[in-house]
Amino acid sequence: MSVDTKKLTALLQWYKQSLGNELIAALVVNRDGLVMDSLIGSSEKSLNEEIISGVSGLVEPVLTRITEEFSSGSFGTGTFDTEDYRFIFCEAGPEAILVTVLDAIAGVDPVFPYAYLASEKIARIFDGRTVSPVIPKLVSEQDIKQIQRKVDKLQKINIKSGEYAFKLILGGDGAVGKTSMVHRYVENNFATDYKSTIGTSIMKKNCSFEGLESSVRFVIWDLAGQAQFKRVRQSYLANAETGILVYDVTNRISFENVNKNWHSEIKKASPNISLILVGNKIDLENDRVVSTEEGESLAQELKLSYIETSAKTGENINDAFKMLALQIIKKFIVMEDV
Repeated sequence: MSVDTKKLTALLQWYKQSLGNELIAALVVNRDGLVMDSLIGSSEKSLNEEIISGVSGLVEPVLTRITEEFSSGSFGTGTFDTEDYRFIFCEAGPEAILVTVLDAIAGVDPVFPYAYLASEKIARIFDGRTVSPVIPKLVSEQDIKQIQRKVDKLQKINIKSGEYAFKLILGGDGAVGKTSMVHRYVENNFATDYKSTIGTSIMKKNCSFEGLESSVRFVIWDLAGQAQFKRVRQSYLANAETGILVYDVTNRISFENVNKNWHSEIKKASPNISLILVGNKIDLENDRVVSTEEGESLAQELKLSYIETSAKTGENINDAFKMLALQIIKKFIVMEDV
């Protein structure tokens, strides 16, 4: 297996920068505990090579202990404490584990969003997929209002330039096709070997319009839909200006969860967000259980625009993102005119 070690090292440097003095050390290990890469953190309580070797030796028995509770052998994330240190183990795909070492009294909740984000990127590095090592700063809830005021002011000032940049999030249950939609839109491809998103994946794409000077740059945050990631999603959702709610037309539970869970969760984190509703996987017509009429009815209830797509064939994928871009351009043009 060929791994881009330079990108892996760069990623760990970004991880260190994101956690600051909270981090004692970070290690990328394989399932047997072999260290693939490691980094000493900024904490005054640093680790030497001997202790890092001890940490790597601890990985295998801890992983065994954690995975015994899961019949699939997969655990997602787990924590383990010793007298001196607190460890966060986060799966980074089938090949690797990200081990974050903190002080014994350190809080883990602020670290989890960054650990999941770094783990998603590590998984992509090991799979040879496209990924940037950059880890953006996540916004705390108390910062949202202050930053939103600055963003609104900048958008009003720059509105006449015709260039817009927005954070776009995709919300919806796991396996509804969010990641496939993003890759179809950004790279125009469809992968048959589905890989679950860990925390979030971030990609960029410009959306332009023929005959229209305005263009939109989307910074697309593809959020993990599985329940175990809910505790960290608020950090990813914060300060998003626009988003897509996605359900699978062959999965009624995913449809019901849009109204039951996702819409309220996203609006709570970003009250002023512009959203559209998408029913995905329309290529599976024979397996369909949610009708177009039901999708339209839910969109009307939530006061959202609605479109149906297929990430597999590419049908309406570009149109969905263009619909959202036009919607948000219109919103801020109205702000400028007020």
